[in-house]
Amino acid sequence: MWKRVFVFVIITVVTMLACPSYCSCSDNAIAVGYGFGMFNLDPKFGKLRGDNGSYYFYQLAYSREKALVKNLHLLMEPFAAYVSDPDSGLDAGMTASLKYYFGKEKMKSFFATAGAGAAYTTIKFEEQETHFLFILQCGIGYRWNKYFIEARFRHYSNGGTERPNRSINANIVNIGMHF
Repeated sequence: MWKRVFVFVIITVVTMLACPSYCSCSDNAIAVGYGFGMFNLDPKFGKLRGDNGSYYFYQLAYSREKALVKNLHLLMEPFAAYVSDPDSGLDAGMTASLKYYFGKEKMKSFFATAGAGAAYTTIKFEEQETHFLFILQCGIGYRWNKYFIEARFRHYSNGGTERPNRSINANIVNIGMHF
């Protein structure tokens, strides 16, 4: 199982490095985050649907962004996450997003992100029948010079490729630094 995750991460990184738009990016960042289940049709904080337990994880992400127009950027972001609940395991994946800076100067500005991607998880979620999941996500944050903080909503789904296909939703609080 861990061998498959390792191979997936290696393929993702090699694919990203081979992509010309990714390699010509000018702004790099690294972020750490804490995620928890949210909006999973359970009224309790951090819970999955029904009696399936809690959902908590710690994430590390590396991102590169390239300006498409003045305030709109393309953001490519491979990530790895350690899932502590409902079982311990690993998520690894990649997302592509659009990032919009609301201020005249991106160095001190609020921003919003929206994008999609895919991930492989070692967790056997009762809500999903497969370990390969699709991602939809959006977030809002603030960048102050090299540093940023962001709140992001992530939706995991198997895209109807298997049954059941009940969503796994999470909120992630990221803090990071551009370099």
